[in-house]
Amino acid sequence: MRESVLTGETMDLDNLHLYWQLIDQEFQAIDGLPSLEARHVLSARAFDQSQVAGSRTYIEVNRYLGVARDNHQALLALLEHHGATLWAPWSLLRPTFETAFYAAWILDPDDGRERRTRGLRCEVNDYYQQRNHRAAFKAFPEAAKLIVEREQWDATHGSLKTYREEAAALGRRWNEVQQRVNVVQELPKLTFVKDQRESAPLLEAMWRLLSGYEHGLGWALMNGSKRRVEAEIPGGSFVNFTINDEAFVNAAKATYFLLLSACRLLRRRHLKPIR
Repeated sequence: MRESVLTGETMDLDNLHLYWQLIDQEFQAIDGLPSLEARHVLSARAFDQSQVAGSRTYIEVNRYLGVARDNHQALLALLEHHGATLWAPWSLLRPTFETAFYAAWILDPDDGRERRTRGLRCEVNDYYQQRNHRAAFKAFPEAAKLIVEREQWDATHGSLKTYREEAAALGRRWNEVQQRVNVVQELPKLTFVKDQRESAPLLEAMWRLLSGYEHGLGWALMNGSKRRVEAEIPGGSFVNFTINDEAFVNAAKATYFLLLSACRLLRRRHLKPIR
């Protein structure tokens, strides 16, 4: 495989610049949200944060949106300074899509207890991923004992004990709270996705395409690229690949649809009264 080279072609991004403008506006609006304490507004967020798992719910949402924002800005810089190569632009869309989904998924329910349950569920999943990372070091005898002691302490005095108590206070079974979130299953259930009949299958298709790129899969490259045969060789062809403008724009618009929806949900929960 050859190193990527500049083709001199200009990528057709359709009206993607309008999405970028909207995203900038949404993040500026989030940055400018008023303090709830100063305004004494009984909004959905204020109500959530006064109850069990409420604060952690919005910490989760803000982190997810921060990840999406960072990757989105990195994508813009990549397109401007590095160019639209075969893999990297897609790999920046993937975390933007995923974290925008999680932020929207947490905030979507009108029921505050369900929002707080989802926030707790995401944090519990975060905790287990950290524990899995730490468990890898059990292979080293000098670390194994310390890791086991930490896990036992967490279960009786630390984070895990707190999470279990919060789950009980929310009236949720622990097995439910520690269950991982299935993006494909939950995407079609989002309120703003159900309102548009064709959105769910399109979002699922884009999620699978972005995941294929993230894992370096050949089918994703074939779906998201234009191909030109440069020479016939014994047993096959020498093919030149370039990014498919239309495929990339479609994936980007699906991603930004989720991101804009998540940002607007956060503003609504912050400013609007509970129902």
